[in-house]
Amino acid sequence: MKNFSEEQIWKAFKDGSDEALSFIYYQYAPKLYNYGRQFCAEADQVKDAIQDLFCEMIQSRGRLGDTTSIKFYLYASLKRKLMRVQEKQQKQFAFIGLEGGFELNIADGNDLFNQIFSADTSQIIKEACAKLPEKQREAIALYFFEGLSYEEIAQIMAMTKVKSARALVYRALESLSEDLTIQQHVSQAITALWAICLTTN
Repeated sequence: MKNFSEEQIWKAFKDGSDEALSFIYYQYAPKLYNYGRQFCAEADQVKDAIQDLFCEMIQSRGRLGDTTSIKFYLYASLKRKLMRVQEKQQKQFAFIGLEGGFELNIADGNDLFNQIFSADTSQIIKEACAKLPEKQREAIALYFFEGLSYEEIAQIMAMTKVKSARALVYRALESLSEDLTIQQHVSQAITALWAICLTTN
């Protein structure tokens, strides 16, 4: 189903296509796991939440709304689910931001970083991102690594204004620029990210 748009794949899933379901699961489950580990210290809790999410989607597929971004729908749904679990199991479930060993996920072959940066430069930037405050890291991950728009980031991060998401990404880039100015090739990479950031969304 790689030649279909996300809107078409989602409609096929809603109409009962097992092929569409399988495609969505295998395409996004690993990314959902990495994203979920930003918030949850327990790997099994994240895996269970992802399984519950897909089970609920299957059970209610006929009543689901339309979407042009499956990734946005899944990320937003998983974050809400993890937050509800955290409220119910406060003592067992620890929200920890990115401090718990989470590594920003860069998908092979189709992400921004792999398209324009060398593997070494991408790794250096990833390590610098790990030093950012929690919310800045999440915004950077969602914008550059996951390709979500400022509007989608604002919704996932419960911001009332789109410009707040944009400002968060800008602050993260400013911090990265300060941290990486001593490395010329990486500094040039950050300049490229600024250019992308200023000309999109």
